[in-house]
Amino acid sequence: MDSSVSSSQQLSKRFSIHSGFRAALFALLPFAVWGQVSVLTSDYDVARTSANLQETILNPSTVNPRTFGKIGHFPVDGQIYAQPLYVSGVNIPGQGARDVVYVATMNNSVYAIDATAPQPAPALWQVNLGAPFLSSLISLRDIKPLIGILSTPVIDPVGNAIYLVAETLENGQPVFRLHALDLSDGHETMNGPVELQATVLGAGDANQNGVIPFDPFQHLQRPGLLLLNGAVYIAFASHYDTAPYHGWILSYNAANLQQQLAVFNTTPNGEAGGIWQSGRGLAADPEGSIYAGTGNGDYDGITNFGESFLRLDQSLAVQDWYAPPDWQTLSDDDYDLGSLGPVLVPGSKLLIGGDKTGNLYLADRTNLGHLGTPNTPNSQTFQALLYGGFFNIALWNQDQGPIAYMVDQGTATQAYRITNGFFETQPFSTTTITSDYPSQGIAISANGGTEGTGILWMTAGDHGIAGVPGTLYAFDASDLTNLLWSSGMEPRRDSLGGFAKFATPTVANGRVFVPTFSNELTIYGPLKFRQPPTRATRQ
Repeated sequence: MDSSVSSSQQLSKRFSIHSGFRAALFALLPFAVWGQVSVLTSDYDVARTSANLQETILNPSTVNPRTFGKIGHFPVDGQIYAQPLYVSGVNIPGQGARDVVYVATMNNSVYAIDATAPQPAPALWQVNLGAPFLSSLISLRDIKPLIGILSTPVIDPVGNAIYLVAETLENGQPVFRLHALDLSDGHETMNGPVELQATVLGAGDANQNGVIPFDPFQHLQRPGLLLLNGAVYIAFASHYDTAPYHGWILSYNAANLQQQLAVFNTTPNGEAGGIWQSGRGLAADPEGSIYAGTGNGDYDGITNFGESFLRLDQSLAVQDWYAPPDWQTLSDDDYDLGSLGPVLVPGSKLLIGGDKTGNLYLADRTNLGHLGTPNTPNSQTFQALLYGGFFNIALWNQDQGPIAYMVDQGTATQAYRITNGFFETQPFSTTTITSDYPSQGIAISANGGTEGTGILWMTAGDHGIAGVPGTLYAFDASDLTNLLWSSGMEPRRDSLGGFAKFATPTVANGRVFVPTFSNELTIYGPLKFRQPPTRATRQ
């Protein structure tokens, strides 16, 4: 930790009470309701449950091949990695209140789309934030050809702003900037944009006379952004573990982006420890603490926190942490503990995590245990996945107990229930559908915790082959053997497009918005909403 943290604590005291309360209210609630549901952040809420528990239109009785399917698509100018966000009741100049879907692309474009209009239709507005970086310049095989807006933005509906990070190519170099765009027309607001820069004190990798600068050439901004108590939090990891790199978190005043509030480096006296979380956002609890998971890297429990779950305060000081006893083996063998970002179980003190070996972790977020021993009174570790690692899960806080849904490589999707504060070690339900790698987008929609209302939505496809068509599945969340619908049942009508790795579908108000790598947002819903074919679409 460097001196910028103590100065940031002083800066944070200057926030107005109104600004801090406003941001906290909307950051900590799963949804802000403006007559209908809004999805304002990565993974639906700051607990990162990937669940919309206010869905009353779609349920197991209404989703089937006869009544549900593809109702449109919206073409965009690049691949979509970021989860689409949804805001009800946005005032669009000259058009009144609209329910709007916001889509960000790897070409650094942001689109505002009328969520209820027949598609394709013109965008309500569109902006481009500059030429994207080229992945070929860093020999990045996993993400190509462009790196623009990679992470999921975050929305403050009261401030009427969407915050996002765009990576641009300028004079042959990558530049990261934090933008705040007005929800109504896309103009820059909150004194943005600001170029992301940082330094910390340390003797670790890439230090220059005891100072480590943030190097955009060595880092990717993958996790979804977090908005909390008037600040925007942005996390970074490496590209393909290419040294030298560290895990970083930067925070900025949401009302004035020129004001950097705090900087955190996971390994200032070591190396690595990236925060990537398969794109899932930093989590936050109702008390305002922040949670992150780190990957391969050095650990000493003093200044270096590779292979750890971290609890940070809002000035990014470490409050508590957990590192597994085999952290060194995990690090040496590329079995990131941080492959699945922390998930908080609402209404409890439980934190869920996972690693690339298939280990599922459950811990008390108020007492993480530091260098831990498995299966102590306040923690649980067991191998839930036999063939792959954890990259994405969805959590349904169901009336009979919380249920976590997870995908195993080359085999089924499974559901594990939490009972009396611990996971049952055998799944209570399993799909008959298998997948290649566990890179699926996954989400739950339900009417609260009511049995019989839940649907597990999952995208799947061979992510190792560029352009391969993906499939969207809808399973009965109470019985995963019951496949309600898939886009493959009526492929001529319902085809999804290119599978998007780790990209979570957004379910809101009876529609499902699915990112693709085929330069379009695909939209599903009750077929009564489907537009009649035009002459152009008949040809």
